[in-house]
Amino acid sequence: MVTGQRPVLPRIFELLKMTMNPKRVVIIGGGPGGYVAAIRAAQLGAKATLIEKDKIGGTCLNHGCIPTKALLHDARMLHSLRRSSVFKILSIDPSGLLEPMMDRKKKVVEELVKGVEILLESHRVVVKKGQADLISPNQVVLFDGEDGKEILEADAIILAPGSKSKALPGLTPDGDKIITSDEALEIKKIPRELVIIGGGYIGIEFATLFNLLGSRVTVVEILENILPGLEGELVRNLRRFLERDGVKILTQSSVEGVQKNEDGLRLMVKTPQRTQEINAEKLLMAVGREPSLDLNFSKAGIETSPKGIKVNRHMETTSPNVYAIGDAVEGIMLAHVAMEHGMVAAENVMGLNREWDSPLIPLCIFSHPEVASIGLTEKEAKAKGEIKIGRFSFRSSPKAVISGETDGLIKVIASRENDTVLGVHIIGPEASVLLSIASTMIESKLKEFTRFIQAHPTIPEALKEACLDADGLAIHLPKPLRSLSPSPHGGRGRPAYR
Repeated sequence: MVTGQRPVLPRIFELLKMTMNPKRVVIIGGGPGGYVAAIRAAQLGAKATLIEKDKIGGTCLNHGCIPTKALLHDARMLHSLRRSSVFKILSIDPSGLLEPMMDRKKKVVEELVKGVEILLESHRVVVKKGQADLISPNQVVLFDGEDGKEILEADAIILAPGSKSKALPGLTPDGDKIITSDEALEIKKIPRELVIIGGGYIGIEFATLFNLLGSRVTVVEILENILPGLEGELVRNLRRFLERDGVKILTQSSVEGVQKNEDGLRLMVKTPQRTQEINAEKLLMAVGREPSLDLNFSKAGIETSPKGIKVNRHMETTSPNVYAIGDAVEGIMLAHVAMEHGMVAAENVMGLNREWDSPLIPLCIFSHPEVASIGLTEKEAKAKGEIKIGRFSFRSSPKAVISGETDGLIKVIASRENDTVLGVHIIGPEASVLLSIASTMIESKLKEFTRFIQAHPTIPEALKEACLDADGLAIHLPKPLRSLSPSPHGGRGRPAYR
């Protein structure tokens, strides 16, 4: 027997026992985290039951990530055609395209929901529709609306109840003039004027969408800038591009009053300079999301906070054998984070002892241009020591010039001491695609990536150029006129940043 390996026969007996008497795992919530947890548990031999009160796929697939990006895709296509020097269709009226855009969005959602349902069925996950609640750490009650209620016994429970839109005091959505993102995704007419409260990624994506469709958009953000926490250089550039394209952005501002009238709304907006009146046809609430904490957690001995369900690194709650994942737990609310949570929880349920180690999380915002980021910001990196920064503008990218999308840049931050990549920040065409490459670079050596050959003409060439520029070696940038400090890799490099 090889030292360090588990004995073969006991493992075989474990597998036989699991097959004959599979672990009963109940998952509450069929969003990205919940359905991934159900599939992973089933793959590992569990008898998995998934309970969903609405539609499989949760907010992301039905009311968030997917439908928003479907509409943004079509709006960008329209924008590209209208800007084209070849097709010249400036006279096209976007309002006539809204209905077919909504139809296509619906088909995209339906196709992907059906795909998830097929995946669940193929893994023999039992899907039950209805409202679930906790009775104990080992029991779930299901109210299905038809046969009353059903008690489900479980060896382990995974909670994935998701999140819900936040509201502001005195600004209750009415589904007509004051709307949430749910209503915005089903809107029947493009509003002439749209005010969006909230300059986070949800607000900025909707500002992009309706601006591309011809609305006069105003974003009201209470903080110092939009997209708080993001690399400052990206934020400054995105704000400049949005304002250039007609989006009005009011930061350090708040809506102090709203009056409804026949034409829409009259808003009193307090800014650092003065209080101003803004007329709008619609007001979109995009002030973020909060965990859905409507289950009877106390009956199962589960501790929560206003930020969500408390979990350890195994995604286990304060109640043994009850796990929680996704938007409902303390931490960042992203679909891809929820999916990874689901994998971690399911594997721990099935005895694999895996930890969520809060890895560097990729973030992308589908604005125009797109924004993508992973790793440390310049400010965070400077706090850790000397750094070097490479930048490459998309104006110097052949592929970007071909596509007519030259706004933006790539910024790569690395340690001057050991050449380790600390952060990659992108604003520009295909930023969300480049992010996957950037994710593999973090904590690797900068020089390693510069040795890879990138196909020509492609956008990833720009990422390689940004990496080369960190040492002053970019090929497709003019030689700097200022003096440069020696590079640790030879030649001449950029001065160190602190």
